[in-house]
Amino acid sequence: MTRWLALLCFGFVLAAAPRAARAEDPAMKAAKRHFESGEKLFALGKFDEALNEYQEAFDAKAIPDFLFNIGQCYRNLGDYDQAIFSFKKYLKLEPDAPNKDAVEKLIAELEDKKEHGDSEKLVGNPHGPAKPVVVASTPFYKQWWFWTAVGVVAVGTSVGIYEGTRGGAPSTDLGNIVFGK
Repeated sequence: MTRWLALLCFGFVLAAAPRAARAEDPAMKAAKRHFESGEKLFALGKFDEALNEYQEAFDAKAIPDFLFNIGQCYRNLGDYDQAIFSFKKYLKLEPDAPNKDAVEKLIAELEDKKEHGDSEKLVGNPHGPAKPVVVASTPFYKQWWFWTAVGVVAVGTSVGIYEGTRGGAPSTDLGNIVFGK
């Protein structure tokens, strides 16, 4: 009986002891949700929408890495001033960033592009430097795929017309039925 009483008291002490809060910080939860949404939008090339999500994430929890992603969105949207500002703010808040050299190189490239009035938009990974992508502005009728499709349709139509006009009814072992005699 004494043993049971000791175990009961021990259980009561454990239950009454203060517990460490295991619940995730609501601000961190919101930041994580916005960040994940921004990552998906960025991957789809929806930089305006991704930018909004990254900004919401930073508003919820001021994590410097969000500024890097914000800078990437601005860079892809061609707003070099805002991209440079975001990258510099990122490096100010995260002076020992693992990608510091790459970010400094991005800043230098953007300042050079801004100086030369280059408005070529860039596409890239939100976690590293991107490579410029030049989008062809050639009309569709000068594209190889258009003329390939035209050729396939022309050959298919020619074969269909030939087979359809090749003379007479198809022969069978059953004979032909003649109507109207």
